[in-house]
Amino acid sequence: MDHATTAPFTTATRARPHRPWSWALPVCALALLSACGGSSHTTAAPVAPGAPTALSYDTEQALYVVGESITPNTARLTGDSGTATFAATPALPGGLSLDTRTGLITGTPTTLQRQTAYTVTASNGGGAAQTQLRFTVTGRGAWSATATIPGARHYATLSPLAGGKLLVAGGQLAGGPTDSAYVYDPLTATWGAAANMLVERADPMSVVLLDGRVLVFGGDTAGNLTTATAEIYDPVADTWTATGSMTSARTRPTATVLADGKVLVTGGYERTPATVFHNTAELYNPATGTWTQLPTPLSAARTQHAAALLPGGNTLLLVGGVNSLGYVASAELYTVDGTSTTVIPYSGAGNVHVAAQLDDDSVLVINDTSTTAWRFNPGTTTWTPSTMNATRLLPTMTVLADGRVLLAGGTNLNTAEIYNPDVNRWTTATPMAAVRRAAVAALLGDGSVLVVGGFSGAGEVNGTERYTP
Repeated sequence: MDHATTAPFTTATRARPHRPWSWALPVCALALLSACGGSSHTTAAPVAPGAPTALSYDTEQALYVVGESITPNTARLTGDSGTATFAATPALPGGLSLDTRTGLITGTPTTLQRQTAYTVTASNGGGAAQTQLRFTVTGRGAWSATATIPGARHYATLSPLAGGKLLVAGGQLAGGPTDSAYVYDPLTATWGAAANMLVERADPMSVVLLDGRVLVFGGDTAGNLTTATAEIYDPVADTWTATGSMTSARTRPTATVLADGKVLVTGGYERTPATVFHNTAELYNPATGTWTQLPTPLSAARTQHAAALLPGGNTLLLVGGVNSLGYVASAELYTVDGTSTTVIPYSGAGNVHVAAQLDDDSVLVINDTSTTAWRFNPGTTTWTPSTMNATRLLPTMTVLADGRVLLAGGTNLNTAEIYNPDVNRWTTATPMAAVRRAAVAALLGDGSVLVVGGFSGAGEVNGTERYTP
């Protein structure tokens, strides 16, 4: 049929079947196909997919919490036609999953984890794009009650002994300073009586000497009289032995064991009966049982300050505190041989300071007048701030086995919080059962933390709790 005889579809021709233009080809077209040996079916060449050019995520550095579902983390991919597949190296934290088709990350973390870098790759036949994510997994932890120490107290000392046991010595009972001491056994979760100290002491200092004995010194005796006396506990013999007295009576100084086994004590105050704030430092030699005042005074008298021995063991960082002029708004680098000191800036002036040394040798410092914590970098002599969840007077501060820091109680609080050093952020922890300040705490061998005693505002706390991270 010649195409010229085909009429367009109209109402007048409705009875005639409509045949589309492609129903018949002109004779000339049929001849052309036959002459060329062609076919009416052709196969198109495959088109390569567009190569991914960039990959990103809504959140590329995240802090997640064990047991809490994360906000879905969405991948953003450009240059791909929708054919890419996604993969992560190494495997994501337990409980999290990566959708290999969309790159979406979802789930609920199941295990604690320090910050870890992950490389996520989106690839297709045309190429690949990558990005790096950094995830940290923290936790709230849990508290459980354990055996109560005989005699509720605050301002005591808590010292680790060989074998994992802990010695609590002295403190303030409802009736005044005490000379009582007890040993906690974490394996049986029980307290056993230790020999009484030679002197009753509230708010003394204690350090563990290199041979495992415990040096306890200073503090306030009955009548709020500050003492210069010192004594040593032998955990094997369960005995206390008097040793040399300090050159000055001190309450709330700092005490640091040096690499050679000597003990460096700085600052503090005494009641004589008027309050005297000290700007001196002295060194205790366990070999001779004697104290020697060092030649260089501190840049300012300090008590209730914080201290940390810096890498190399030759310099002590002293931070903040209080004296007769008020808050000490400075820090200093004091050489442990007492030959010099250097004042450095510090913006965190407050009454009572507490410090903890982190596993990268930086020092975390808090005080009771602000929610701002400060982290000192000894390599650059600089400070980095972070924001706590609450202002805390006399909390316990414990570095956990995984490098995080537990801050518990303080003021009239039972709350706790965790410092996550990899991301410089604080997260809330499960609260304690009891309100407590001026308690003592120590890390146990299984990674849990024992918190003992304290003051609630109404009286001494008669309870001991154990925190499991």
